[in-house]
Amino acid sequence: MTLTELGKECYRPEIIGYAEPWIVSPGDSVAIKISCTEAEYTYRTVRLIQGIDLNHAPERREEEVSQVPRGRQKGRIQIAQPVSYGYVSDWRPPGAAEGLQISFYMQPWLVDCSHPQTLVSSLDVAEHTGFSIVLNSQGSIDVWIGTEHNVEVAATGIRLRKRTWAKLKLVICGRLLKVSLTPKSFKVEPVPTSAVYETQLHGEALTFQPGPLFVAASPNYADDHPQGCSRQRATNFFNGRIADLALKTCEENPSVLAKYDFALQMSSDTIVDVSGHGHNGVLINAPTRAVKSHDWDGSECDWTKAKSGYGAIHFHDDDLDDAGWDTDFTITIPPGARSGAYAVGVEAANGRDKDSITFFVRPTSWASDISNKVCLVFSTFTYLAYANERLYDTSRQNTADLGPGFDIDKTLKSNEFYKMQRRMDLGLSTYDRHNDGSGVVFSSSKRPILNVRPGYIMWAFSRPREFSADLMMLGYLEREGIPYEILTDHDLHLRGADALHGFNTVITGCHPEYPSPQSFAAYGAFARGGGNLMYLGGNGFYWVSALDAARPHRLEMRRGDVGVRPYTLPGGEQVNSLDGQQSGLWRSRGMSCNTLFGVGFCAQGTGPGVPYKRTEESRSPEFSWMFTGVDHDLIGEHGFGGGASGDEIDRYDMENGSPENAVVLATSTGHSDDFGIATEDLNYPALNTLGTQTKLIRSDMVYYVGAGGGAVFSVGSINWYCSLGWDGYDNDVARLTGNIIKGFLSGKR
Repeated sequence: MTLTELGKECYRPEIIGYAEPWIVSPGDSVAIKISCTEAEYTYRTVRLIQGIDLNHAPERREEEVSQVPRGRQKGRIQIAQPVSYGYVSDWRPPGAAEGLQISFYMQPWLVDCSHPQTLVSSLDVAEHTGFSIVLNSQGSIDVWIGTEHNVEVAATGIRLRKRTWAKLKLVICGRLLKVSLTPKSFKVEPVPTSAVYETQLHGEALTFQPGPLFVAASPNYADDHPQGCSRQRATNFFNGRIADLALKTCEENPSVLAKYDFALQMSSDTIVDVSGHGHNGVLINAPTRAVKSHDWDGSECDWTKAKSGYGAIHFHDDDLDDAGWDTDFTITIPPGARSGAYAVGVEAANGRDKDSITFFVRPTSWASDISNKVCLVFSTFTYLAYANERLYDTSRQNTADLGPGFDIDKTLKSNEFYKMQRRMDLGLSTYDRHNDGSGVVFSSSKRPILNVRPGYIMWAFSRPREFSADLMMLGYLEREGIPYEILTDHDLHLRGADALHGFNTVITGCHPEYPSPQSFAAYGAFARGGGNLMYLGGNGFYWVSALDAARPHRLEMRRGDVGVRPYTLPGGEQVNSLDGQQSGLWRSRGMSCNTLFGVGFCAQGTGPGVPYKRTEESRSPEFSWMFTGVDHDLIGEHGFGGGASGDEIDRYDMENGSPENAVVLATSTGHSDDFGIATEDLNYPALNTLGTQTKLIRSDMVYYVGAGGGAVFSVGSINWYCSLGWDGYDNDVARLTGNIIKGFLSGKR
């Protein structure tokens, strides 16, 4: 993608960037990668404390890290290249060979495309060697062949059908070129008849010259790359699936030159040559693996158990795993840095734009006994799942329907929203669909993530959400002088329960929606060991995600099953490629949020939040320490999203695993019809699904003491932190939250 393709708006004053790695330890170096339209910019490093700047908000706070020098750099524009393909550096036979046969299965998902889509290619246009098999913009197969002093194009006229598997075979022998296409049905549905095309070339085909092999793309040797674009190695990308690629000679007893089984090393970026010649390849920008191939018959829906049926890869022209930007400067985290959320603040020297490039610093050692500390876990898996989401984009298939009264033009937005609109090269979220309509399953931190910024205002709610809301909890801990450390979902995944060992209390973010099996287990082990949990969010521990320890920048999330979702993956494709685990809802695995935190997701809406009302049980003397200074029946009447119960909310429900002995201390009242019940709660017929029509739509404030001796306190609302920060933390939500944290630290249960 070039700057011209990004559009004229990309030339507005703009500075953005990202840190690599995203999560570091004291003493580590961090590469900072910047795109700046202006001539110069300055930078400094800060520890973030509270980032939003709205009426009634706490003071915006950050602390400069004086040990990291400030600096000034020349500005330059950098763009990303969101495309996926396969690359084999060398596939040629060691000696002379007679002719070439290429065969593979393919399933196009975007037949009507604005650009040609290459299926397999070794073409070198400048040297007039090699071949390309291309799906042209009219949906027909063309073959490009290097022949001595020219590149000949054979327009076969053979048309493909969207989402229909077909086997294509190309034979090139001397001047003979022959193409055959054999469509394949899944069951008994009608498919196009087989087609054959044959022609004589004007010159001898040169198919065995030095050069790489590309899958789902063509090599690009152009020298006129735009400013700010690193040399692009490929072009004309395919949207769809390819399987069983094989290259052979045309001799009477053909020799296999290379043969690829895409079902092997599924969790890696390697494509394996099983011919014995060792011509393995690599996958660029994480196309989707563990998808059904032409030979899938429905007998096994788990690729880890299936003997066949999963040897396909789904390529997209908008995949992005690594923006690949050049490093502009490097900072080193001081060895004594405290854990926290940090940012490199960059600002154009002329003041025309600025950005806060967020990253996280984990603790590596404890300065003192941590039994008197709390741990705030930043929901980095959720941040990745939502990274640069485009649910507002009406030109895409995944636009969110937020109700008949919703008007995006009337909502409050921060500057990051407009940058996301302009910078369509920065990759998609797992809430989006690809250009070909398939759901996005991967997200990456190796790119600017513009909605993970301290001052971000979420476009649908006119308020902070995810990271910017979580910072209000960190700001509260600072204000109250409560001793704390921070960790991330990534730390819990990689280190398990050991990451939490010794803390008194662990506090979640406002939206911890995407735990992996490892990070979810860390919470459970901590609670079984006697630690206290505070779930101060909503819609948490909902979808199963996966992370590869070798590539921790990449998150995988497969939506299927039931659940509130922007798309549904095809059946048989709901087992993660990275770890072989069943994806979907934790509830469907018998591990709902209710089973540990006492509440679980039940409803969502963009309407104003409402307060909680205390129950009679909350007035028992044993809970008086929680409610000191909380004088009214209603709790959380105000906040940046209305009341404290709003956005996505959770309720107490023993049928879904809530402990029988848990106490409901308060419950929300008065949700409007802007809130709808979660689809997994629906039985037939689907009646009484809106806020005023059912008592199932509510937040419950729940407390219980677990078998390990630790306590669990849950509020079941994303809005909780937005009420916590109201009027600079001078409110009943903050008092209740502080009472419980301080009570836990002093040993109260």
